[in-house]
Amino acid sequence: MVSQYFYKVLRRIFFNARLRGLENLSTDEPVILVANHAGAFGPVSVITSMPVQMYPWVAHEVTEIITVAPRIQAEFFEQELHLKPPLSAFLGRLIGTVCVALMKDIGAIPVYQKSKEIRSTVMRSLSLLQQGKSILVFAENSTRKINDVLFEFCTGFIHVARLYYQATMKAVQFLPVAVHRKAGKILVGTPIRFDATIPFAQEKQRIRQELESSVYSLYQELEKGRDHRKRSA
Repeated sequence: MVSQYFYKVLRRIFFNARLRGLENLSTDEPVILVANHAGAFGPVSVITSMPVQMYPWVAHEVTEIITVAPRIQAEFFEQELHLKPPLSAFLGRLIGTVCVALMKDIGAIPVYQKSKEIRSTVMRSLSLLQQGKSILVFAENSTRKINDVLFEFCTGFIHVARLYYQATMKAVQFLPVAVHRKAGKILVGTPIRFDATIPFAQEKQRIRQELESSVYSLYQELEKGRDHRKRSA
């Protein structure tokens, strides 16, 4: 309960965002939501804004007490808030302890990149989809920028859709989600359904490209709304 309360306070201070496009979020079937990262703002704002429970893919480092503090110190307090040691180190340890508890509370799925343990990520995701629960993925590869907004999306999560179809004969939908930090908004787009009739290598690229295009368009829509408000002010 303490960790959940802290999560709400943290969102109120740093990550509050308005959510649009909920009509695209079906409650009749599980979906895989795919969003741009937008630093720490994306994961916290999306998780806390969605009206339905979803299970996010997160770097395994933030789910383990040994590795969480240095990651939060470097990526959040120093890169985003521009704090310096020893304050950043102290806050990293403090928030890190709470973060691990939060990840457990929300059922976060640890992602083990470039490791054989990634299979556990995929299989847990498959199990959750079979239970009718939705998955949330922040898919950007931070080393491959494709435009002024997005990095190229990784495709590992798309394998879950293929396994889900093989297990259930149902084609899961991917739901693009754009996070605009400066506008303080999140916009959910129209779904993209997995097509098992297309060779998987080809389908994987189609899904990636359509998700990237959709998230970029959604982001630009939020950006136009932000610019319009500036001109009206």
